[in-house]
Amino acid sequence: MTVSRHSAPHRRQPVTRAALALVSILALAACVPGTPQQTASIPAPAQPGAPPLSPFVQAMRDAGVTVAIPPRGKFILVNIPSYELIAFQDGAPVIRSKVVVGAAGTSTPELLSNMYAIKYNPDWTPTPSIVRNEASVYIPSGPRSPLGRIKLELDNNQSIYLHDTPQKSYFGREKRALSHGCVRVEKVRDLAAWADETTVDEISAKIARGRMYTERLPEEIPVYIGYFTRFPDEFGQPVNYPDVYANKDEARQAYLARSAGRRQARAAKAAQPAPTEVPGQTVPGATVPGEAVPGADGTVPPATTPGETAAPAVPGAAVEPAPATTVPAAPATIPEAPAAPVAPAAPAVTIPAVPAAPAAPAVTPPPVTVPAVPPTTAPAAPTTN
Repeated sequence: MTVSRHSAPHRRQPVTRAALALVSILALAACVPGTPQQTASIPAPAQPGAPPLSPFVQAMRDAGVTVAIPPRGKFILVNIPSYELIAFQDGAPVIRSKVVVGAAGTSTPELLSNMYAIKYNPDWTPTPSIVRNEASVYIPSGPRSPLGRIKLELDNNQSIYLHDTPQKSYFGREKRALSHGCVRVEKVRDLAAWADETTVDEISAKIARGRMYTERLPEEIPVYIGYFTRFPDEFGQPVNYPDVYANKDEARQAYLARSAGRRQARAAKAAQPAPTEVPGQTVPGATVPGEAVPGADGTVPPATTPGETAAPAVPGAAVEPAPATTVPAAPATIPEAPAAPVAPAAPAVTIPAVPAAPAAPAVTPPPVTVPAVPPTTAPAAPTTN
């Protein structure tokens, strides 16, 4: 029992040391700062701030134009009421160009698209609407193409794109709502060179090749066609422009009515029979003034000199050309014979020719002398030539 009492303190000693170790750990933990304090002391990585707006974009904001112009890269904005295109590079305008937009009856739609390619020396294929309403036809590449020398392709399902035009004088007009809906650009070569990251001379050299071909751009460029009647000018001053499409619904109806009238006129003209008279020819049964009338058998009698009597036709005999001299009359009296009858004057009509009578030659036949009728005891026959 004594041994047991003396050995008890030795069994409790490990517990006391463990308790002291736990107290020490807790004391140290109270002196060490927590994890939130450690992370707060680490500086956060710097975030790049958005660049400030360019003066023109700020002027757009002040005028109420809320188009989001990207601060980096290329962007194209077309404003219909001001007839203007603006190309932005890194948020600042670098090209400003006059444009021609759609007429009120064939208005240009508002849309957001991407420019992806340039077509040099383009041809023109009219849309089904233009074919139906205006009967337009395909026009190949060349000086007569309505797209001029450059077409800037846009990816949309409304057949809207930017292009050149041979009608440069339209850019001098104040009101330029004149197209079928696409946008004609005055500075189209500058725009193409900027989009293709090349020079205007290089664009002109590609056009000079003369053939039609397409090249994709290095990168697609966003294009927004909008409608803002209040828009800043080149100096950043807000300008109020007319509402060119204020009556576009009425204009569209009028355009369709005119187109329907043209279609009806074309249909009526196509239904008319072809004329029977051809220039340079005569209608069957008619004669040209001065031309002899053919006989019942279709032959034309020989021409006679005015005042000359045509010879009667002899059945089965060929008709000789008319003599150049007049046949002398028979003597008034014949000895021992009755007087020869004098041939009566023929009426002033042309006697039809006999069948198979050849046409008179173009040359004048030699004169033929007919001898006088000699005296005879028999009655003289009447004159027949």
